[in-house]
Amino acid sequence: MAHGRVRAVTDLPTPSFAFDPDAPGACLAGVRPYRMGSYRLDTERPSGKFVVHNYGHGGAGISMSWGCAARVKDLVRTFLAGSPQTEAAVLGAGVMGLTAATRLLDLGLRVTIYADRLPRDTTSWRAGGQWAVSIMEFAGKEQELKGIVKTAYTTFKQSIGNGYGVSEVPNFSIRRTPGLDTVMDLVPGLLPPREDLPGLPFQNHHDQPGHKYQTLLVEPPIFLARLEHDLRARGVTFVTRRFADKADVLTLTQQIIVNCTGLGAKTLWNDSKLLAVKGQLAMLRPQPNLHYLYGRNGYLFPRADHVVIGGTTEMGVDDEVPSKTVCTGLVRHIAAAFGEAAPVPLPKIHIDHPDNERLVDPRLSITD
Repeated sequence: MAHGRVRAVTDLPTPSFAFDPDAPGACLAGVRPYRMGSYRLDTERPSGKFVVHNYGHGGAGISMSWGCAARVKDLVRTFLAGSPQTEAAVLGAGVMGLTAATRLLDLGLRVTIYADRLPRDTTSWRAGGQWAVSIMEFAGKEQELKGIVKTAYTTFKQSIGNGYGVSEVPNFSIRRTPGLDTVMDLVPGLLPPREDLPGLPFQNHHDQPGHKYQTLLVEPPIFLARLEHDLRARGVTFVTRRFADKADVLTLTQQIIVNCTGLGAKTLWNDSKLLAVKGQLAMLRPQPNLHYLYGRNGYLFPRADHVVIGGTTEMGVDDEVPSKTVCTGLVRHIAAAFGEAAPVPLPKIHIDHPDNERLVDPRLSITD
């Protein structure tokens, strides 16, 4: 066997990489709201309204969601101390909007969500789901981010087994995973220590050195569906509406407005720091025997609905049209690591931005 290694009984099973790119839903694409410099989580008072901005989290939206929602709640609670209100508007039905709305209900407010898409049509629904701080910048916000990360992780972990699609799983990777290393640097002890392995515990001779992390898997279709169900059960109204600009937003009757529009804020609030980051996913059949995450400049996440393979990052590309060629390449790239296909490189990362030298950063090459 490779390297003269005798396979141990603890070797993990090899995935099946059977993939039909022509099958409905086999190839997906989404666009993340990457904000240069840092995410935005602050307030302003235009035309007498109290607006909380909560967007620009790149590929870490789901991971940061509960932490950011807690911060939104604190900001609104402070405002309510001097200006009692009974209603709030939330813009956007992605994960940031749904979690923010949940926490606003805890303040006793009547909440209306305005969005041009239902949760199942958002990029959040098409995310991979590993809990990690990835594809984002946070310059000058390290202290704030520490609290956000700790609250988010703790909230997700406490929800395990309660129908939110959250589980604790190991991540095995060839390279160190920047999004998880960032968490360990920000909040030491929050995650179990990384293990540096002399050989990965896989079958088919895939035993080269690597790393083991212990993190969470948040399955977006389960998580977002549960959030939407709970919000509707608590009386939240979803209104389909597309806003033309900031002035249009300010015509809302609610005095409290929480802006979770993601890339939409580029137009609504003229935020030139926002940049579209397209990612593509290949969706394989579910494989209940797989209980681990895997990364190799790309990733494989086994979920209840599919085994998800992703890892492309297309900076400055603002479309949600998947490529069968790219998705097939993703599958082949990960399959090759397990000896199930001829070695191929990860499909090329597309850069379409004048500041591409700064944006091509190792932290951005693996999406979570």
